[in-house]
Amino acid sequence: MTFSTSKLCAGLTVLMLSSSPLLASAAGNAYQMGLPEDAPGAELIKAGQFQAGIAQAQSPKQADTDPFFRQLSLCVAYSRTADFTAAATACNDAVQRAGALQAVPRSAKREMRALALNNRAVMNLLAGDKVAALQDLMQAVRLDNAELMLANLQRLTQSINGVEAPQLALQAAE
Repeated sequence: MTFSTSKLCAGLTVLMLSSSPLLASAAGNAYQMGLPEDAPGAELIKAGQFQAGIAQAQSPKQADTDPFFRQLSLCVAYSRTADFTAAATACNDAVQRAGALQAVPRSAKREMRALALNNRAVMNLLAGDKVAALQDLMQAVRLDNAELMLANLQRLTQSINGVEAPQLALQAAE
């Protein structure tokens, strides 16, 4: 499976996840994971059918799909089902496999690695590890400062510093 950078950007499904059930309905407070629409199980995962998405990503029919995209799908789905052991394995594998994508330009590999790091960061947040999440998000932003990664990094930084967005705006204005 090959993706052009423009196709990748146009076909990114953003899944809203939150580190707290109380924030799950507040889209402005949710951390986001990304998944290319053509990734195995992406439509099912987007629809909230996580087990079906996992089954599709692991299906023998996906054998010709690049392992990176399968692992990225599994990372998101397992994170959403709170199976953090399986999620960590899939997320780590996706981060490692991003550099080995076939027939993909170097810039797109950087974007894919950044996306995998972003997703692993959100998984770490859901599992309660803010330090690992911060490290992954900082690395993701260095690779690709896309809005998705920047927004997650800003939310996490504000959470760690205990500063709300309106307070930040007031401090910046002073």
